[in-house]
Amino acid sequence: MSVFVNGLFVGNEIYPGVYAEALAGPSWMIRKENEKGWPCRVGEIKGSSEAGEFLACSCLGDVKGRAYSMRTAVRFLLN
Repeated sequence: MSVFVNGLFVGNEIYPGVYAEALAGPSWMIRKENEKGWPCRVGEIKGSSEAGEFLACSCLGDVKGRAYSMRTAVRFLLN
């Protein structure tokens, strides 16, 4: 389901309060609601079509983990 906050698209909800917005290429911006209900960026998921892997990267670009599904990669960012 697409989610809008104050008229701005914040992404598709993949977990309760966690949103993924598609970026250029196989990558997604991940946002999570803060205590006031505003979606704040927690990182980015980068996909690799050759290896079928997803990299969970923090806002600073550090790799938090590798996974074979996007949902698992998102969990790396949330932990």
